[in-house]
Amino acid sequence: MEIREAILDFQYSEKMKTGLIIGIGLLDQLASLTENELSGGKKVLVWYLEGLLREIRIAENVLGKGHFVDLERKVMEVIGRVQMTQFQDAQRSFSEAISLATTSCQTSMKFLVEKRLV
Repeated sequence: MEIREAILDFQYSEKMKTGLIIGIGLLDQLASLTENELSGGKKVLVWYLEGLLREIRIAENVLGKGHFVDLERKVMEVIGRVQMTQFQDAQRSFSEAISLATTSCQTSMKFLVEKRLV
């Protein structure tokens, strides 16, 4: 790993992790919606997640194809589960996605600490 790659990986991983934490909070809010509001709430959450997917793809373009491929798949899984109103499964998938982003962040942070840049 090179220094530039580690810095970019750290930056994008933190951004993805933050976006996922916001998303899981939005998922939690769906439980408080009435039946009439639920359809709209699901659409908004899916739109948010699609925006996050675009950010993941930008990060993949910057860091190299496949760097965030598992994270991208996991977010797509979350979208599918939300659309099917499988909120508990969506929450589990969110947690797995957060774990993927955290692992990537940890790896780059460890490298930067070893280089005494952080």
